[in-house]
Amino acid sequence: MCESGRLFFLSHRAPIVLGHRAAPRRRTRTVGGLARVLEDALEKTGGSWIALGAASGPETLAPEYTGLRYPIRNVRLHDASAFHAGFGNQVLWPLCHMFPDRCRFQPAFWAAHRRANEAFAAAVQAVADPRDAVWVDDFHLCLVPGLLRDAGRCPRIGFFWHIPFPPASLFGICPWREQLLRALLGADVLAFQTDDDARNFIDCLRHFLGLSPTDDRRRLRLPERDVDVAVLPVGIDAGYLREQAASPIVRTRAADLRAALGAEVVILGVDRLDYAKGIPERLVGFERFLERHPEWRRRVSFVQITVPPQFHLPDEREMKRTIDEMVGRILGRYTYEGRAPLAYLYTALDRDRLAAYYLAADVALVTPLRDGMSLVAKEYVACHTDRDGVLVLSEFAGAARELRDALLVNPYDPEAIQTQLDAALDMPPAERHRRMQSLSAAVTRHDVEWWTTNFLQLLAAS
Repeated sequence: MCESGRLFFLSHRAPIVLGHRAAPRRRTRTVGGLARVLEDALEKTGGSWIALGAASGPETLAPEYTGLRYPIRNVRLHDASAFHAGFGNQVLWPLCHMFPDRCRFQPAFWAAHRRANEAFAAAVQAVADPRDAVWVDDFHLCLVPGLLRDAGRCPRIGFFWHIPFPPASLFGICPWREQLLRALLGADVLAFQTDDDARNFIDCLRHFLGLSPTDDRRRLRLPERDVDVAVLPVGIDAGYLREQAASPIVRTRAADLRAALGAEVVILGVDRLDYAKGIPERLVGFERFLERHPEWRRRVSFVQITVPPQFHLPDEREMKRTIDEMVGRILGRYTYEGRAPLAYLYTALDRDRLAAYYLAADVALVTPLRDGMSLVAKEYVACHTDRDGVLVLSEFAGAARELRDALLVNPYDPEAIQTQLDAALDMPPAERHRRMQSLSAAVTRHDVEWWTTNFLQLLAAS
């Protein structure tokens, strides 16, 4: 990759979080296996990771300070909270996850979003030249390709859109729809998670810009160049997760968790607090399961781990109150002689502890209302090296296209959720092993290294 130039990776998140003054050498990885896989390419080409940093922080974090093999170039914003909590979270996120009633089309959000993208584009212009390649990652930086293209002397640009892309009938309500589409077309390669996302994007180009692909490869021919639209589902660091799940520490923790829960069967849900994750709907489905199957009330434990959001927006505060009330109702109805069928954790867990929960769970209940991929589903599969366990997965998650041996479910239908839970708990061991073996093969085949390598190859060939 980039034999004649450098690779620059743009993300709103840095690959690590450095410790505070009391522990300056403490480093926590933030983006899973992607940083590890990209390390070789960034070091080999002399490139760097460009990410949002503290407004008062240094311009560049050198490898000797971060422990990485490449520098991190900081983009410093004085209105970073407006960038994070505004256009991205209150326009693009609800729009793309098909919650138009939650969109807040405020000009101030658009202005902050544009300023942030201009700062990222300026950071690239300061270091890159036409021989280089730039990977722009996710919707937060969707204006960067167009800004770089307009500036001239442009490097090769690849853009990956991680979240769903909505149909034209929905995307069209955005007041800045043409500006967004034209900015994305500044890239040489645009990649999406699923065929549906790519089709929706092309439909939007057709409806709002009058553009259509030239052939079945989804190549768009612009006056001065071509743009390739690709489908490339994101993978996880499956090998690392398998090693984690096999470690004595994680296995001991998993055994301790099961002992503490005191249940014959453990069901697990893991999500960030977000309306698109379908947590209230999942709780209703589980409650329906307890109603329909009294024989399981003292034998099952559903553990719901909910990770607090970075920014506490009004929608999230309201949803947390709703979830708290639902948890209280279920516990009140079905706790018997101190034995509760539900454990609710509102916290973030480190990787080892989360792997222990994955390993301890007989069933993973992954039911987002809409999701670009759902890496939780893949992580659960990767941790079950014994080929046991059952995955119940929303049919509206991108992962459902790959993980076809999961039990697919309509997350809006509580009766469907309870039916698939019943099927999961009643599944014969031979079928559990067959399904999990197939799921494991899919997760291993399309892991994060496969995903990264293929994206870089598309970018190199552009």
